[in-house]
Amino acid sequence: MSKVVRPVASTPRPLVRAQNDTARRSTGDAPRQQANALRNPYQALDGLDLSKAAARAPVSLDGAASAQSVAAKAGRDASDKKTIQVETGVTQGPFGVSVRHHIEISVKPLDLGIPPEKLDAELARATAQKHADDMKAYGDEMKAAGYDSLQEWSEAKGYYGSPAHVAWAEAASARTGGQIPASWWMEFDPFGGTAGNGPNILPGGEYPSPISKIAMAHDTDWSLGRHFGVGPLSQLKDAPDVENLGPLGLDPRLGGELYIFGHADWDVNYGSSVDLP
Repeated sequence: MSKVVRPVASTPRPLVRAQNDTARRSTGDAPRQQANALRNPYQALDGLDLSKAAARAPVSLDGAASAQSVAAKAGRDASDKKTIQVETGVTQGPFGVSVRHHIEISVKPLDLGIPPEKLDAELARATAQKHADDMKAYGDEMKAAGYDSLQEWSEAKGYYGSPAHVAWAEAASARTGGQIPASWWMEFDPFGGTAGNGPNILPGGEYPSPISKIAMAHDTDWSLGRHFGVGPLSQLKDAPDVENLGPLGLDPRLGGELYIFGHADWDVNYGSSVDLP
């Protein structure tokens, strides 16, 4: 069972319901995944070829959760950071020993500067802009692959609602000081927290690979810069040819703060703990 531990927000937020692991989705889209393999200039950063099947128990964010799965957790490295932790799976060992795996993300909250009464309008504007960007970048490819939306594509790949996707969305929410809920972030970016370009995930670009730690932070700040004009990548706001700035924060030649060796506002860790019988 997946479990989410996150900071308590100052305003009511949807709770998280942990669900038992379900049968994996059909592997029928495997040929499509291979046909849509990413041709990316940053593939040299990868150097990994890990399985994407690790710990993908779906987690619901429908607001009907039991409070037992939600708790406050202080920032581990600095008092100005908020920390979330999502359990990703349990490995059973000998003699009744079990190992629990988790994603833990500590992040410094940003002030979006959006009055509460204007938040809904701002979220609608950002969603429309993101959809336009996605259709420009991936629309033809999405239709050719047989999908009507990026969420449908992400669900077919088994990423949407996985513990890693939930962890990214919860961290994105914490980055906004809880003003934008995790449920919105999941729908906003169905591939948020993966290394690659949208649906084109790099080999080893998902949890538990090291490069996905970069994506957890970079994807969040890229979206906040592009769609809200805040954070280290705020120069993405209103950029007319955003496809030329896609690797901002990854390519030193483009300027902006770098994420490839970590970022001062973020601590992304994949860990485990042992439960003795």
